[in-house]
Amino acid sequence: MTRKLFLTAILLGVVSLVVLAQGKSPAPAPASKAPLLTPDLFSVSFTPGVAIPLLADSALYNMGGTGNLSAELRMPFFPMLYAGPDIEYTYSPLRRNGSVSMMSGGLDVGISWQMIPNLLELKGFGGFGYFYGFINNGGASGSNPVAMGGLGVYFSLSPSFSLGVTGTYRNFLGLYNDIAVSIGTSYHFGGGFGGSTIQRQGGGGRPTPLQGGMKSGTGLQFSKIAISDIYPVFYKFYDDHPVGTAVIHNYERSTIQNVKASVFVKEYMTDPKETDGPDKIEPGADASMDLYGLFTKDILANTESTKVSVRLTLTYTLNGTPVSQDTVQTLQVLRRNSLTWDDDRKAAAFVSANDPTAVSFAKNVQSMVQGKASASIEPNLQLAMAIHDALTLYGLTYSTDPVATLNSDNKTVDYIQFPQQTLDYRGGKCSDFSVLYASMFEAIGVESAFITIPGHIFMAIALQMSQEDVRKTFQNSDDFIYQDGKAWLPIEITLREGGFLNAWQLGAKEWRENKAKNQAAFYPLHEAWKTYQPVGYSSTASNIAIPAQDKLVKVYTAEVNSFVTSQIGRQEAALLAAADKAANKSKPLNSLAVLYSRYGLFDKAQKTLMEVLAKDEYVPALINMGNIYFVQSQTDKALDFYNRAYKKDPNNPTVLLCVARVNHALENYAIAKKAYADLQAKDPELAQRFAYLDLRGEEATRAADANGVRKVVIWQEGK
Repeated sequence: MTRKLFLTAILLGVVSLVVLAQGKSPAPAPASKAPLLTPDLFSVSFTPGVAIPLLADSALYNMGGTGNLSAELRMPFFPMLYAGPDIEYTYSPLRRNGSVSMMSGGLDVGISWQMIPNLLELKGFGGFGYFYGFINNGGASGSNPVAMGGLGVYFSLSPSFSLGVTGTYRNFLGLYNDIAVSIGTSYHFGGGFGGSTIQRQGGGGRPTPLQGGMKSGTGLQFSKIAISDIYPVFYKFYDDHPVGTAVIHNYERSTIQNVKASVFVKEYMTDPKETDGPDKIEPGADASMDLYGLFTKDILANTESTKVSVRLTLTYTLNGTPVSQDTVQTLQVLRRNSLTWDDDRKAAAFVSANDPTAVSFAKNVQSMVQGKASASIEPNLQLAMAIHDALTLYGLTYSTDPVATLNSDNKTVDYIQFPQQTLDYRGGKCSDFSVLYASMFEAIGVESAFITIPGHIFMAIALQMSQEDVRKTFQNSDDFIYQDGKAWLPIEITLREGGFLNAWQLGAKEWRENKAKNQAAFYPLHEAWKTYQPVGYSSTASNIAIPAQDKLVKVYTAEVNSFVTSQIGRQEAALLAAADKAANKSKPLNSLAVLYSRYGLFDKAQKTLMEVLAKDEYVPALINMGNIYFVQSQTDKALDFYNRAYKKDPNNPTVLLCVARVNHALENYAIAKKAYADLQAKDPELAQRFAYLDLRGEEATRAADANGVRKVVIWQEGK
């Protein structure tokens, strides 16, 4: 279509020149009427000159040459006004390699002023038309509108000829703009002084028109380009995941080799991102290429969707000669909070363990509650209680986001807040809370995961306890999620009233019900980050006040006590009833003491164990009493009970472990080594779990911490 328009404009220009040229010998006018148009109103000009590229185009082009052939018709009702067609050819060498030819045709309009009658004339003019441009030696081609405007000074050499100097600004839209400086001559058919030269120049830094499309027939060309909307939060993702695709076609009769394509967005990139294409493309063949983009973090400043230009460059080798050509497309960059839910893992990009506000809040909360509850309660469970209670005290409330929009593919674009935004606003929806919670937990070393069910997202944390220990320890083991060898605790983060335990129970209920219907999905953050890397965003301005420690500790300790009561209530009653009925009360009472110990109720546990040991040197009771002293760092007292257990049952693997551990802690390494060697012979698997006992000093401490067993004890149930 664009070629037809261009050829039509050229044809009209040529026809007009011919018609005007014939005006030098018009048929005689009837005597009774004066002719409306007389020969002295026509002139034809030929003007060669030089073309000087402007601004950014000067970095892509060298100075070139141009030639213009135009005609003028002066208006009889206003002789200072004139109009006429012109055709033009421009040659512009590229700074990198090759050159561009440009042909154009159009219509010019101007006003002239006789500064010195029949000697000196000043003209101002402007025009509009169409151009057709192509890279010489078989490059790309295309067409687009052209606009121009300028000034000229003309000197009369004779009644029929004049010499002019012009300066013209020309803009080949979407391709190139310059200043053409020309010296030319005009022929006036009626001998009247007039005529001017109107310059427009082709060429440009982009050998393919930006908006008018490319013409087929030469070189290697983009035949189809599809570029997706850009989501700022995935600016790292696009480095190795396509921003779009392109189909390229070889119009040459020769094989094209070494094809590469690059993408460059000036506003958000430092350098073009280049992609290797096919090693060769046969004549007439198509090839498809993925396009990638390496964006800078500056793209996160985009608070509203915007459109920018993206320059696509093809480089290749044709008959041994390197060729390069560009085209420009429009790219839509969405606002920084945009996300589509075609892949639920995408939300992981908003979660950052290094977000300054999330780190500050979480670590302060961790410090405030440190040591305020029993160390026997699962540590990550305690942190989950503290974080949830702190955010409730902070005033976090459920609120809606801006109305969702549509992207260019008519997909719904959701608005997801970064952690600082949710804290600043003190509100958000389920996805915002999930991102905030996950960021805080990851900041204090607690692994997190997203859970999605239809229309909703919430989260879970991984416990340090093994799945087996969780099943043995907690009253309702189905309140946990068992995935990838870990036990996870779900939290319904939108439930802002009723405390942590209610949020946990509701999260577990939602997981169970939707899992049974095969409509629940589970995404550990560390796995999701392998595809969607975390992106940190925060502003310097922040309005975050962490709740006061006394208020937080009060709520937190009440939450812990409520949890302990809920866990031991029914079990405690059942074990007490069993002890009342049993002839030998040692086993049920020992089990009751284990129950108390697992929840940090050591006073109750010791009292119960002493009741057992007052009647019998019951080995499980001896082990458990030693464990209570061991976890409280009273190693001398622990050693006494462990030795009593060893005396009763020296082949018991748990007893051997206890003796090895307490002597290792007391630096009685010879005794510890012998006990550990006996343990390896009796229970290699248990020995391997506590392999730090084969080491000494700081090395042993680091190994124990790495395996998470330094404060772990094995509570011995009765037999």
